[in-house]
Amino acid sequence: MATREIDITTRKHLDIYVNPQRQRLLHEMQLIVRPATCEELADAMGISASSVTHHMKKLEELGLVELDHTEVVRGINARYWRAVPAQVNLRMDDGDDLREVKELVVDYLNQRVFEGLRAYVSSGAAARDKELGRARGELRAGVIYLTEDDARAFRQMVDEFIDAHDAPTEGAVPWEVSIGCYPHRSESA
Repeated sequence: MATREIDITTRKHLDIYVNPQRQRLLHEMQLIVRPATCEELADAMGISASSVTHHMKKLEELGLVELDHTEVVRGINARYWRAVPAQVNLRMDDGDDLREVKELVVDYLNQRVFEGLRAYVSSGAAARDKELGRARGELRAGVIYLTEDDARAFRQMVDEFIDAHDAPTEGAVPWEVSIGCYPHRSESA
């Protein structure tokens, strides 16, 4: 399925997206890897089903979740929701009055990935994966040197790789990812 692009350009859309419970809900849906009911998500998150239902309506309005199907379960019409593969563009360079809140969203998302990596390493899972010869998570940070053509190729390679792996496939497990890169240029460059 093609990744949907969602631009966050209004305070209303940013308020929907920035909500911590909605961020947790989106994260949980990506990890579950299958359509789920509000009740299932509520149990997984430890919150009420009515709260999940409220947040699902908001996320649906933004285009981040959609109804997958309905089933009659023990006489009740159950609604199964799925996360939509989406690239959320915060449009940090718009110069609008939402910049500070957008920066907080970026900080939150990156922090969540790094906290998960820290927990993965401290739990011993990284060492077990290494012993078993499996791919393991790690953090690579530093400076690389790219020409304009190299930078475009790197960006395209990352975008294509993410697009090719944004939906579950047999044998695949979810990996948390946060990729940030930017050029150091002088004002005259």
